[in-house]
Amino acid sequence: MTNLFSWESILAMILGSLYGALFGALPGLTATLALSLFIPFALFLDPGVAFSAIIGITATAIFAGDIGAVAVRIPGTPASAAYTEEIYDIGQEHSPAYALGIASIPSAIGSLIGVIFLVVGSLALAQFAKQFSSFEYFWLVLLGVVSGIFASESLWKGTISFALGMLFATMGVDPALGIPRFNFDNPNLLGGLDFIVALIAFFGISEVLENVYNGRAAERPVGLTNLGAGKSIAHEYFVKTWQLCVANPWRLIRSSLMGTFIGFLPGAGSDLAAWVSSNFARMGGGNKEQVTLEGTTSNNAAVAGTWIPALALGIPGDTLTAIILGMFLTLGITPGPDLFTKNFGFVMQIYTAFFLVSVVIMPVAGYFSALVVNQMMRIPMRVLLGVVAGLCLVGTYAINNNPFDLMVVVVLGAFGLMLRKGGFPLGQLILGMVLGPLLEQYMTVSLTKTNYDLGAFFSRPVAIFLAICNILLIAAMIYLRTRGTKKA
Repeated sequence: MTNLFSWESILAMILGSLYGALFGALPGLTATLALSLFIPFALFLDPGVAFSAIIGITATAIFAGDIGAVAVRIPGTPASAAYTEEIYDIGQEHSPAYALGIASIPSAIGSLIGVIFLVVGSLALAQFAKQFSSFEYFWLVLLGVVSGIFASESLWKGTISFALGMLFATMGVDPALGIPRFNFDNPNLLGGLDFIVALIAFFGISEVLENVYNGRAAERPVGLTNLGAGKSIAHEYFVKTWQLCVANPWRLIRSSLMGTFIGFLPGAGSDLAAWVSSNFARMGGGNKEQVTLEGTTSNNAAVAGTWIPALALGIPGDTLTAIILGMFLTLGITPGPDLFTKNFGFVMQIYTAFFLVSVVIMPVAGYFSALVVNQMMRIPMRVLLGVVAGLCLVGTYAINNNPFDLMVVVVLGAFGLMLRKGGFPLGQLILGMVLGPLLEQYMTVSLTKTNYDLGAFFSRPVAIFLAICNILLIAAMIYLRTRGTKKA
């Protein structure tokens, strides 16, 4: 495995950061899409190089979503929507460079604080998880299922999406009996639906189809306005933003801690973190700069937070880490407590990559990507969509060199468009594909070794504790949703 400090890994980190920043900046091209398009190519790279690039992509794509919000009041990522009005007004009242500085410098600080908790939290959680058996893992995965379903805006639509994801994951071979199931007598489906192919279909092809369906392919390109020149950009971007950070240390710390904690919760992620932190700032009477600062800090702290359960327990914190867990398994690396004993050097590379991206690459990449995107946003939408569609098809074929996958990606992409138009969240579907097999595996193992004794699920102290956590979480979510409905 290539060392992090090799020139290949550092180059991959830099290029991945720029790639993620460009995707996050363009409205409609999300961090999830950026990672989905990169994964097929990452399979052919050394794991150390691949994950250096992945960390660069995930870290920078989130904060770069603010560039579209500054330019044309269109957030590039869902997390940016939490403070789009404020950051757009800052760009108009002060300068776009200052607004973009608030988008990246606090994000870097929040990411750095999140990395500290990632190192401490994942190591501690991994030591605790070594005591887990299949019973504890069952309740833990179920906790991820429950939180993932309740994280959706519509409970019943989120449940259906999650169920569809779990259903797709059952195609292939029964893990307990070893017999084919749901493969429609097609030998190409004996191995099940390829996770990466499904990912490209739901977040790539369906994105292109939706833009074409809505007529966005005919839209004229729009570029950034009045970025200033030379020294004024550097002063607004770096100096003025740093002065804002120094003047609001408590807000930085609060939003970083809040983002890390929310990111730790399975199914929550940076979107929820940005909304919660920015709303806290508004309720506290914060001005536009303070609201934006807390939102941008929290969303990148959540990125590191989502890696804590992913590394220590193998449970995805959001859609991005669900994709990354799929990448882990594809490369033959099992996330969880054993990761820290069998691949500790690899884990340390991940920590160091996060640190370098937070301290060095993120602020610099944000500065240069703001200038580059000014030109990229002039590309006609029909050309941009054509490039994305081409990358999706090339990436799909490159995974298995199987033409059948091209048909699958188109069919699933069309199905993804139907789900989008119906308001069904695709993030929950992907989480279902990741958590479904784990839930089935731990449930089957537990029932088999206890001769189908359901009482055994409550026979261990930690298992009882996690079962109670599931019950309390369901009760709390139902209460909060019922209360919110009554207020509405």
